Amino acid sequence: MFENNRILIIDDDPGVRDSYNEILCPVLKEDVLSKGASLFDGPIQDTVSIPWKQYDLTMAERGKDGIRAVEEAVGQKKPFAAAFIDMKMPGLDGAETSKRIWAIVPDIKIVIVTAYSEYTPDDIIQVTGRDDIFYLRKPFNPEEIRQFARALTKEWNLEHERELLSSKLEDMNKNLQKKVAEQTALLIQSEKMASLGILAAGVAHEINNPISFIQGNLSSIKKYNSRIKDLLLKYEQIENYFTGGQTNEISQLLEQIREFKKTKKIDFILKDMVDLAEESLQETMRIRNIVKDLKTFSRVDEAELKYIDLNDTLETTLNIIWNELKYKAEVIKDYGQLPEVKCFPQKISQVFMNILMNAVQAIEEKGIIKIVTSHIKEGRRAKDVKVKIIISDSGKGISKDNLFKIFDPFFTTKPVGEGTGLGLSITYDIIKAHGGEIKIESEVNVGTTVTIILPLEVIV
Repeated sequence: MFENNRILIIDDDPGVRDSYNEILCPVLKEDVLSKGASLFDGPIQDTVSIPWKQYDLTMAERGKDGIRAVEEAVGQKKPFAAAFIDMKMPGLDGAETSKRIWAIVPDIKIVIVTAYSEYTPDDIIQVTGRDDIFYLRKPFNPEEIRQFARALTKEWNLEHERELLSSKLEDMNKNLQKKVAEQTALLIQSEKMASLGILAAGVAHEINNPISFIQGNLSSIKKYNSRIKDLLLKYEQIENYFTGGQTNEISQLLEQIREFKKTKKIDFILKDMVDLAEESLQETMRIRNIVKDLKTFSRVDEAELKYIDLNDTLETTLNIIWNELKYKAEVIKDYGQLPEVKCFPQKISQVFMNILMNAVQAIEEKGIIKIVTSHIKEGRRAKDVKVKIIISDSGKGISKDNLFKIFDPFFTTKPVGEGTGLGLSITYDIIKAHGGEIKIESEVNVGTTVTIILPLEVIV
């Protein structure tokens, strides 16, 4: 299938446009890839074989130029998958430009690029009338641009792939059962990849924040170092006076040093350098934890059963999707003391991911997600001890007419192109394969509660 890697860049600064080109169409450098592999414990010798994705970029200086480029692309049947649009430009600003582009091609993925002090997401949403716009703060990190480009072009391609697959399913009259099984397998993989693509962009954003913080601290330390160096030079001058027998000059120089320490705030600098170093170390630990959670969550499907702490698994999943959660929901956690459960860890992580992402998407503005875990005993036998996980949200809820269909494959209440209808079906199959139970209660405009009960050991 054709893969659309066309990206539109709209920015009135030629230097910024050049930066996009360098970031998204780089020259492959073996030494850079090798260093990157070492940071993530990867085999350095394999990095040279990694293909560096190149994008088909179109540059526009003004909003009207970008709109014209979109119209031409539609006419040529070569649509853009994504667009990076500067918010502050002469003529049409980024929000108005996005609104007009969406009127032409509603499925293009748009990232608004704006400075910290300028516009809020609410300002942009109010103008565009859509809340599925992404935004990126200046100054941006190159890896963040690459993550957005990968995730959004992948999402665009997956949506169009799903549309194609859906149309094929409608035309299948012969060998229906076999064909549905084949296409379902493809869609399950698409569901996983679409979620991971969006999450990758969110994780990149979460990592960029502490990196920017550390960068600022190092800049301050560099400036402080210059002042301390000047002070040390003055003390060195005193040593030279002593050595040369010029003791008459020392008193005057000491007075200069006292004045220098006062005007340059040396006492404050010495204390602040320690604070900056401690804060930077904390931020590096934050990055380390984010990468650790991502590596834990993204494990390849494990064939072996393992004992895990479900509370830890929930925490890891929450950390991974935090960028999706933090703007929409307050998470209330009531974790009980749980015995370890023997299960397939990656599959249980996928269950929590599906349910929590559904909860986030059900909340239209701002709401609450509550997670309660406990262990229960239904009899005297060891196998009667089970764990219970309850995840509830204050979202829009599900109507009674739809509630009994929610575990059916391909059933979804989301708009066309926003879901495959396989998330809860996959979740149901995983829980049942573990010998567990899953129940969903919901009320329109009140919210939804998902209850999962798992045995301490999977029943296979």
